[in-house]
Amino acid sequence: MRGKEQAFRAAQPILEKLGKTVRYVGKAGEAAKVKALVNMVMNINTAGLAEGLGLGERTRARSHDVARSFSETGAASRVLQTDGEDMQNREHSCFFSAAHAAKDSGIALDLARELGLDLPLARATKQQYDAMIAEGLGELDKSGIAELTFKNRHQHGGDHV
Repeated sequence: MRGKEQAFRAAQPILEKLGKTVRYVGKAGEAAKVKALVNMVMNINTAGLAEGLGLGERTRARSHDVARSFSETGAASRVLQTDGEDMQNREHSCFFSAAHAAKDSGIALDLARELGLDLPLARATKQQYDAMIAEGLGELDKSGIAELTFKNRHQHGGDHV
């Protein structure tokens, strides 16, 4: 019965006690694909936020004002809520590592390749996380991607794209 909806329904009461949202997404392996896609989008959002906050800092805008402006516009995101302040404060205690971000982005890119899709944002984001790993920063939280974009944080001056 593995992966069948009947098995999911039988386990659903237990699963609902373990997680906030529980849903059947398909046969065995489909949930892993959805997880990779969710994390791919989260990683892209995290990289975009780091770049936006880093650029804001370079314009000499107060980072608190930039973050508030983001939160009140279409730039608002869950990642802004969870990682924005950490990026500004260089607090990268690990909840989801850069190494895991690179791995899940790679899984999503492999899936896209199999389906004949080009995902340039996901590819660029994976390159950022790969750069973190290469520099020994892979065990930082994914928010540590800000170390590549904020002025005077990165050994190469924050020139990664």
